[in-house]
Amino acid sequence: MKRILLLVFSILVSILSFSQTCSSLRYQDTIFHSVTVTTSQFGVATPYGVLAQPQNLYLDFYEPTGDTLTKRPLIVFQFGGGFTIGWRSEPDIPGFCNYFAKCGYAVASIDYRIGLNPLDTNSTIRAYYRGVQDERSAIRYLCSRAGQLRIDTSILILTGTSAGCFCAFANSFTTNANRPASSFGSLLEPTDLGCYDCSGNNYLGYHIPHIKAIVNQWGAVMDTSFIQPGENIAVISFHGDQDALVPYIYGYPFSLPVFPPVYGSVPIHERLTNLGILNVLHPLVGFGHEPELLAPKLNDTIYNYTRPFLFQLLKPTTSAISGDTMLCLGSVAHYSVLNTVGSKYCWNLTGNGSIISTTGNSIAVQWNDTGHVAVSVKELNYIIAEGDTKTFDTYIVAQPHSSFTYATNELQVSFINTSSSNVNYLWSFGDGDSSSTFSPMKDYGSGGTYTVHLLADNGYCNATFSTSFTIDSCPLAAITYQLTNHNAFFYSPTTNTTSYYWNFGDGDSAAVNSANVFHQYLQDGTYTVTLKVFNHLGCEFMATLTFTIGSVPTIVTHLQHTILLTTMADQFKITTSTTAQLRIELMDATGLKVAETSCATNCEMSTANLPTGLYLLRISDGEDMLIRKFFR
Repeated sequence: MKRILLLVFSILVSILSFSQTCSSLRYQDTIFHSVTVTTSQFGVATPYGVLAQPQNLYLDFYEPTGDTLTKRPLIVFQFGGGFTIGWRSEPDIPGFCNYFAKCGYAVASIDYRIGLNPLDTNSTIRAYYRGVQDERSAIRYLCSRAGQLRIDTSILILTGTSAGCFCAFANSFTTNANRPASSFGSLLEPTDLGCYDCSGNNYLGYHIPHIKAIVNQWGAVMDTSFIQPGENIAVISFHGDQDALVPYIYGYPFSLPVFPPVYGSVPIHERLTNLGILNVLHPLVGFGHEPELLAPKLNDTIYNYTRPFLFQLLKPTTSAISGDTMLCLGSVAHYSVLNTVGSKYCWNLTGNGSIISTTGNSIAVQWNDTGHVAVSVKELNYIIAEGDTKTFDTYIVAQPHSSFTYATNELQVSFINTSSSNVNYLWSFGDGDSSSTFSPMKDYGSGGTYTVHLLADNGYCNATFSTSFTIDSCPLAAITYQLTNHNAFFYSPTTNTTSYYWNFGDGDSAAVNSANVFHQYLQDGTYTVTLKVFNHLGCEFMATLTFTIGSVPTIVTHLQHTILLTTMADQFKITTSTTAQLRIELMDATGLKVAETSCATNCEMSTANLPTGLYLLRISDGEDMLIRKFFR
């Protein structure tokens, strides 16, 4: 009787363990309905200006209302504004912070010191350095209260826009050894600003934890060489390819040499990729600086790409299941995954079997029928991030003879079953697919080395034969491009490619190891670009693209007016769809008006006497206004 009671108890415990819930949409969707915001002072520091008084620095802390999790990933948001304007709750910062707090993150939006002398390069660098110091000060404050604020200090994510992301990159990839020389003092501003962590407060003994990731929104770095091998900081970047204020590739911010030249999101992406650091670049094609202010739909784009990118850093990486792949009917099969402290594991069975025991990361099963069976497991880690379901297949059989040969044709493999004295067969092709056909033909989706198993069942027990082989296919490629003046950036989505040979159609060519290249054309014209790609076996594919470089009119639709703007070497013409009186104003990069006129329907303005540089064209009809930038 005692043995029966123990067996019943064991089965009940197994069922209870088996029925655990390991499902969570946290970090994958907005699972919370409201957000609580708390404002705190995190530091005090001396701002720009000879007579400036110490400035109190504040942050807004966003968290899901009613959340009980004791450790949460932290996102720190730093506003943009060229280190001259901005505040922690300007549009669209609260929208970003509320959205990710509803997804389960803790989010902080911080203030920092702004102000600089626009005529002094050293002053602009010092303003940037103060922003770096203040973000570090905010991080130290937050992490020193990790228990109170329920922050996981091992998962810190920095973001912001423009200037805010300049600081994010500096705080992630630079040290005091990289301090700008002007931070020690300059001719007009002789005060030493101190080390990176020597300002604002002294929490955490003047240091910050490791940064996990950066959400870069049209930011840049002063030197990509600061990003070193082994710095495991993931980066997702968003940047308008028409950004004239923070260069998409390389140049002076605001196109003004008073600012030091910087490297934009394209070279940052290339540097990270070359170093094997996880990152992705999402070009905002056709958009300029701070594009989300004029096109709010881009917020959804940023959220929808950022959310899964960050989630892959948070979710548990469950190991492959180890266990019995084949065994006789009635035998006990054992399956397990590597155990992670704080994680919960939920097991499931496919097939007729009984759970004998479960100890979290391992399980013992007695299968009651022959044929295909499977176990699967899902992991939920300590921050309630749900892992991918891992599945493991088993076949229950009796002791036969198993063998086969095969023939390959690129990615297609024909298998010839040479087994004997068998009834059933199960092929496992090494890519997750299986078949019970006697001698199957398999089309693999990609090249590689595959280990194929044949399980043969003679009705009593089983035997397995395995072999490995390497197959490959010819590569494929297609060329797309982005063009800025005479600068072309070519992209080529490719498959199964190890080397690339580009011919740019102007007599220049390049043999590279990258699917993306930059090329500068010296004059207008029509060019045919050719890309040859090769796989490691020498198989070749060629793609071509023909395009034209030249000046073309741009049509802009703004409210009730359709405006055709044609820019030429020394003038531009404006044609509108209405007869409304238009006021045309032309300003240089400093905001000084250099020309103006009024007209209706057709307007012309000469730019022949203007110096080379960046200009703003403002067109208004008394009610609405359209502003466009152009470079003469």
